Amino acid sequence: MELFPNRSTVRLKSYRDKYLFAETDEESVTQSRDGSTRNSYWTVEIVDEDCISLRSCYGKYLTASNKPSIPGMRARYLKVTQTRLGNPNPNYSTMTVDDSSITGKWNSALQWLPLVTEVSSEVRLKTHYGNYLQSNKGPPPLGNMVTHDLPRKEGPMNKRISWKVELVEPPSVELTQSDSFKSRMTLYAKTFVSEMHKGKEKIKGSAKGMIKKP
Repeated sequence: MELFPNRSTVRLKSYRDKYLFAETDEESVTQSRDGSTRNSYWTVEIVDEDCISLRSCYGKYLTASNKPSIPGMRARYLKVTQTRLGNPNPNYSTMTVDDSSITGKWNSALQWLPLVTEVSSEVRLKTHYGNYLQSNKGPPPLGNMVTHDLPRKEGPMNKRISWKVELVEPPSVELTQSDSFKSRMTLYAKTFVSEMHKGKEKIKGSAKGMIKKP
């Protein structure tokens, strides 16, 4: 656990030089080249001598869900999300509200086994089910998707499941507040554009209804 001291803050960089990124919807997990925002910061929590959990800036845990990222592909590209659950460790007294579809106490889907590679400061994060945290690339819908998948044969494809660990200082109050403001503004902008689009569609529909057929 040298690369993951308890309660430390880390960033995980993929082979594409993109960081594991907690999206502002507080559910999605993607990749981003911006490693300066708190969304790329993850807090380490030791579960036991073998496993860790990673908590996003929203207080939610990196989770290997059983839902497909791509509809119809059940065996591959399983979705990685942020999930808030209850007590991650029976010795840790602070409880949080369960707002996910995963029920019960500390769930194995939130536990990751770090496997050190031959490259310095590089790990592969393995689930209890044998899958690995994987960065993806390619045309939509792959894009910047982060999934968990079974390991492929030894070779270039294995770089997708390798992550460089960067120990960083926790984000400052100023950075947290700034990012929070930017997140809210981004959300407001997306909502505004969506509502404008809906308004235009309603106007078009009304106009068509007013046109009488010959």
